[in-house]
Amino acid sequence: MRTASCRQSCPLDVPKTPKISNEVRRVPRQYDQIMDWKRYERAIVEKFRREFPPPHFWVEPSGKDNYHFTGRHSGEKRQLDVAVFRRGADAPFLVVDAKRWRTPIDIGNVESFISFVDDVGAEIGVLITSSRFTKAAPRRAAGAPVSIQLEVVGAEEALAWDWLGLGRIIFPQDWAYHLHLGQALRSLEEGGSPDIISEALEEVPFEEWEAAVNFAIGQQLSEARLYLEWVATMHHDDGWRFNAARHLAEIGFLTESIRRRVIELEADPEARALITEL
Repeated sequence: MRTASCRQSCPLDVPKTPKISNEVRRVPRQYDQIMDWKRYERAIVEKFRREFPPPHFWVEPSGKDNYHFTGRHSGEKRQLDVAVFRRGADAPFLVVDAKRWRTPIDIGNVESFISFVDDVGAEIGVLITSSRFTKAAPRRAAGAPVSIQLEVVGAEEALAWDWLGLGRIIFPQDWAYHLHLGQALRSLEEGGSPDIISEALEEVPFEEWEAAVNFAIGQQLSEARLYLEWVATMHHDDGWRFNAARHLAEIGFLTESIRRRVIELEADPEARALITEL
């Protein structure tokens, strides 16, 4: 159970009035530039979807549209960045406000959030920022009539959650490999070396690997091509090499030099014949 506190990816059993560091967190520029507020909010949704998984909970928004809930006092539709419901419940017991800000969150922001949580009737409110909180902010949160938690999620951490969500979208049937898929696609977007991408996907089953490759081809063609060329000519497994060559042939990038190299590495005559026909 969350309590009134402030954390930075720390355990939930923290002191009621914790110490907040006013040190400005230096975020690598590449993360700061690609993590806009829309992507940040999407990442926070994924974070809570993982913390409160089905079937005992469900998390809104569940699609691309914003989620609204009518306030019990205001009678107005209130937009919720994240709403967590217990199974069978009509109202959320936990709501989240995610702020992709550069400036610190102060008392005024916390008081506004307390009022917001009260209006929607939630038991717990989590106020998340990519920056920091003022020293007085957690004291004000601790004095709220409802449980308020303050949390810092930087751009780099949010990016990791976002890619985890992408893994779920690519292959929703099995959550076990979403982390691997997300790590591989993140490395691909950042221009990571093919061997690092291959390592992230090493234990991923064939169907998940196929889904990731097809997604990468559609979104990051040049990077996907480099990865497939590396797998086709450098990977230790003949099955991986064959399937990488197959994908290269399907997108028109299987050169004769790569084909010859794949054939040279292949010991099975039937497989060599198939590669020749690609």
